[in-house]
Amino acid sequence: MSACCEPQGYEKVFDHRGARRAAARYARSGLTTLPQRTLELYRDGVIHGETLLEIGGGIGDLEIEMLRAGIDRAVCVDMSTGYDAVAARLLAGSGLAGRVERRTGDLVAHPDVAGPADLVVLHSVVCCYPDARALVTAAADRARQYLVLAFPKNTWWMRAAAPLFNVYPRLRGSDWRFRVHPPADVVAAATDAGLREVRSERFVFDHHLVFAR
Repeated sequence: MSACCEPQGYEKVFDHRGARRAAARYARSGLTTLPQRTLELYRDGVIHGETLLEIGGGIGDLEIEMLRAGIDRAVCVDMSTGYDAVAARLLAGSGLAGRVERRTGDLVAHPDVAGPADLVVLHSVVCCYPDARALVTAAADRARQYLVLAFPKNTWWMRAAAPLFNVYPRLRGSDWRFRVHPPADVVAAATDAGLREVRSERFVFDHHLVFAR
């Protein structure tokens, strides 16, 4: 795992306590809605490939399920080390530890933190980064075949909820903030990087988009 600076206080928000809660939820009910949809698309052959890069992978539950579904190797890049210990235990328990590499860093500020992969995935990560275009561009540049993006809808009620979501990081002394980015900016960043949108689904709170090379 390579380390770099933590420019926005991610460690104060995405910590070991959140990791334990996420692992308990995964043990009870499996993947949450957005990662589960990506897994279904892979199993159905809508997206495919042998290598996976997940940006903001948290406890690595999607990586485990994607490896079980047929992915050969995976890399997880996260801006917090807070989930690493729980992720390591999950990988060890699944017998897949040798096929996943975890790295810590900001892909935009430190481009060498991750190389290309057949499939690049960002679930609920665009909303965690101040410059959506820069993050999506960096992700798209690494997608050999597919880029999957899931991010909040730009609705009035989602924008109204953002200040409530940001109470906790303020109390924790973190300058990380939840953000609702215009979907047009997100899509433009991917298409400007040479990808084309091939699938668009809308859930209650989120967009789930697939782009192909």
